[in-house]
Amino acid sequence: MRGNNGELTYSLTGDDGGAGQYFRDVALFTDEVLMKLHEDPSIAKFSRYIALRKPEAWNPDIYALEWLMIGVLWNVYNTRATAGSVSAGRLLSSLYRHRSRSRRARRAVDWLKGIAGTTVLARRHQASERIQLQSLARLLGWLTASGEFEQETGRLKIWLDFLRGLPGKESAGILHRAVQKATWFERRSLECLGSYTSQVETYIEHNHQRLKWQENRIFCSRERVEYHLNMVGAEIMNRVFHDGFRAASEKIVFLPICMRNKSAEACRAVPEGQGYVCRRCSKTCRVHAVTAMAEACDSKVLIIPHASTAFGKERIPEGKVGIVGIACVLNLISGGYKAREMGYLPQCVLLHYQAV
Repeated sequence: MRGNNGELTYSLTGDDGGAGQYFRDVALFTDEVLMKLHEDPSIAKFSRYIALRKPEAWNPDIYALEWLMIGVLWNVYNTRATAGSVSAGRLLSSLYRHRSRSRRARRAVDWLKGIAGTTVLARRHQASERIQLQSLARLLGWLTASGEFEQETGRLKIWLDFLRGLPGKESAGILHRAVQKATWFERRSLECLGSYTSQVETYIEHNHQRLKWQENRIFCSRERVEYHLNMVGAEIMNRVFHDGFRAASEKIVFLPICMRNKSAEACRAVPEGQGYVCRRCSKTCRVHAVTAMAEACDSKVLIIPHASTAFGKERIPEGKVGIVGIACVLNLISGGYKAREMGYLPQCVLLHYQAV
């Protein structure tokens, strides 16, 4: 993201202008994270739980990511989750579903979301001393109410159901250890990935007033550890879904609309499906360049106007389409989950930076 005064929250590029060192660093750190997480028996136990109850079992590395996610999100947001968070989550999520009905509905919902994000959802309370099932449920309620964690909360509710079926002492231990691992992750990720996210706090501080009453206030104020979690999450998802992606008969590249170098009025891209197709109106446009590369690999490119509309409303046949989703860091985990939910086989590619 780029604030009004031009500062970036993250940048993957080195002195040579490339991101090769970043990808080496995140791969090594992800290896370390997975080794650390799989030391805990709760991942294997959750895997067995899923295998008995769900038609589609995922790779245990995804479950390890989710267990870590519980701890990270708890450490970041537990002071905002209250006894009313579950009810607030139900109410606000029902409103958010109306956003796609029309442009007028979207404006109204975004207005309400900005109010909620600046008032009731921004209030901080005394932190709970220790995470418990009830406080996890409140946290998931707050995350749902924020409108920014739809996919993550859907997955973590499965963990909540799993934990509710265990003896109280055992579930409490699993949650406590998740928070401990998240605390380790925050410290270690700063050492391994912090050079790529050094401006996050400055960005939040400089844009705090500007973001008041804005619908993206919570999204744009997310903490540095959440960037690192998404970086590692994208690496894990890319590994897990790689073979399925390669086997898919059709490949599509999803590009964010911010990559085009012309205004909406000047760009000649034409609507197709849930996005737009480049018509090559500018040789210097990055969308043009990516489109040419994709066509050389017998693939197509869609320009996506908003992450919420990227995958359409209808699930596609399983295993048919592999996608390369290019997005800013904070959309990577949620985008990967959404892609799988809709039948796509995703590979995540980080924007080197994002401008707003």
